[in-house]
Order: sequence, then C-alpha cells, then structure tokens
Amino acid sequence: MKKKIMVTLPLLAAAATGSAFAQSSVTLFGNVDAAATVVDGHNTWSGLNSGGNKDSYFGLRGVEDLGGGLKAQFWLESGINADTGTGDSGSGVDFKRRATVGLMGNFGEVNLGRDETAAYKAMKRYDVFNHAGIGGSQAWGIGNNDDKRKDNLIGYVSPSFGGVTFSANYAFGETNQSTWKTKAYYDAAVSYDQGPWSASLAAEQQNNVDFGGANIRQRAYAVGTGYDFGSFKLLGAYRQARNTPEGQSTVKSETYTLGASAPVGAAGVVKAAYNHYQYQPVGVATKLKADQLSLGYEHNLSKRTAVYGTYAFLKNKNYDAAVGGMSLEPAALLSDSGKQQGLQVGVRHTF
Repeated sequence: MKKKIMVTLPLLAAAATGSAFAQSSVTLFGNVDAAATVVDGHNTWSGLNSGGNKDSYFGLRGVEDLGGGLKAQFWLESGINADTGTGDSGSGVDFKRRATVGLMGNFGEVNLGRDETAAYKAMKRYDVFNHAGIGGSQAWGIGNNDDKRKDNLIGYVSPSFGGVTFSANYAFGETNQSTWKTKAYYDAAVSYDQGPWSASLAAEQQNNVDFGGANIRQRAYAVGTGYDFGSFKLLGAYRQARNTPEGQSTVKSETYTLGASAPVGAAGVVKAAYNHYQYQPVGVATKLKADQLSLGYEHNLSKRTAVYGTYAFLKNKNYDAAVGGMSLEPAALLSDSGKQQGLQVGVRHTF
C-alpha cells in the first residue's frame, strides 16, 4: 500500500468564476530487499546482498491537477544497499535511479531529467526474475555501453491506442561536435498489451562512447513477448547489441531469454528462466558464450511482504577473464572450468 500525503493548494481565480482549487498529492514509496547468498565457483563466498528479488530503493512522486485534463508531476527515486544502508551508487543517497519533472494529459506524458530508457522499460518485464539477484537476466550488462538509465533525457510516452503504446527518448550528450556529432543517446519502443498477451519492440543508439580510449557507437535492438495462460505465464525475449569502434569493424553481442512462472496455492509463485549470452568485447576476436539457468520460489506473506529463494547456475563455454562481466556476483569467483552456482534466500517488503 502506498503512503500518501495529500496537500490542497488554493489558486487565484477570477471573481466571475468563483474560487478554484488545484489538488496535489505526494507519495512516498519504496522497496527493501535483502538476501543471504552463497556462491560456489573457484572458491566459495557467502554474505548478504541487497535486491535478491527486486531492487531496493525509496522515492517520492507527486502530481498536481492543473485542470482541463493537464497534470504536472515529479519523480525522485534513490537506490539503497539494504545490506549496508548506503546508496547503491556508492556516493551516498542520491536520486540516480530517477529524477524527472514533466506534464501529462490526453497527449500522454513528457518527462525531463534522468530515467530508465524507453527500450529498457519495454523489455524488462520479460524477465521473471526482475533483472535482480543471481537469477536475473544480464541482457543489459554484457555490452560496452548498456546503461539502463540516461542523464539529460527528454522522454515521451503516448496514451494507449487499443492496447498499443509508443515511447521515445532523447538524451543530450552535452559535448562539442565530434566525428559522430555528439555523445547523444536516442531510442524508441512500441508495446502491445491486450488481455493475456503482450509484445514489445525496441531500438536504441548511443553515439561516440569513450570506452577504454576508443570511440564506440552502439546500436541495440530487442523484441519480447509473453502470454498468461492462467495456470502459468510464458515469457521470451531477444536482444542484440552492435558495437562499432571508430574506424573498425562491428562486433555483436546477443542475449536469448526464456522464462516461465506459475502460481502455487494462494500465495506462492514458482519461477524458472534460461538465458544464453553470446558476447564479443571490443578488441577481442573470440565470441564468448555462457548459459544461465535460474530456479526460484516466492511466497507472499501479504500484498507487500514476501520471502523467496533462488538457485542459479552459470556455465561459461569458453572461459576467459574477459567474460567476468557475465558472471554471477562476485565475478572473480568463477571456477577454472567457467562453472559457477549460487543460492539466495531473502525477504522483500514493498511500501
């Protein structure tokens, strides 16, 4: 249940029209998730992790009714390391998860600031493990510029047209002109939701990324779909990222995701997912491959509180130190054969 602080703000109005009022609401929301974790690879590591089932964060969002169907809104959201109490950016509490202000109405929504990209928002729902913990997909983590969020962003989300929505972003690079014009980022996504069926397409481009001293342009494309059969839900997604170093040939990375979830009794959910990664770092001739299998169970103690357990197994087919970015946390614990497995048991509370 969201906690709301309701504030009523008087507005000046002409005497002929009488008194007018605009109502504002501010909502405090968040999630706290911590899990005991054991990872077995070349060595065994154990400890407490934040966000085993869902990212830990807290935030404030507010809406003001401006009349005529027009509303103003803001959204401030900060990540938390629930295991240490610090901010997840490493620099204390900030609003690096989201900091936007905008307007919404019959035309849709326009927001300005820092936010998740339209491509990531459209595709993240096709991972049954919420892109979190040792079971989550790492589709947005194996490329050379795979940020889920962008600064200096102008974003648009359309209203629904028969279940179809469109979203797009442009993020200013805020640099002088260069070979690829600027370090600007732009993307677009189309999603369809109708009854038990959903589908999404997304495309994005990041210009002129300075990666290890090399200027790289990255283009990525993704498609995902899902269907809820009632007794179980089936999800699938594919993402391809193409990295082009300036003056060099393009290298390609791909992720295939297949997941399923099924209710168990009145409060339980069983989840399973398979991810296949084909990753080619810039400057490396060999394409690195890995397979990830994840199994999990979530038991809802209430609408806001759940306990869960997740098991994950990762196999790097051609083990190389450069493939560490695809490993489960902590990355350095891969075995000599490239195998690694982990177990997480945790508690999640949403407010």
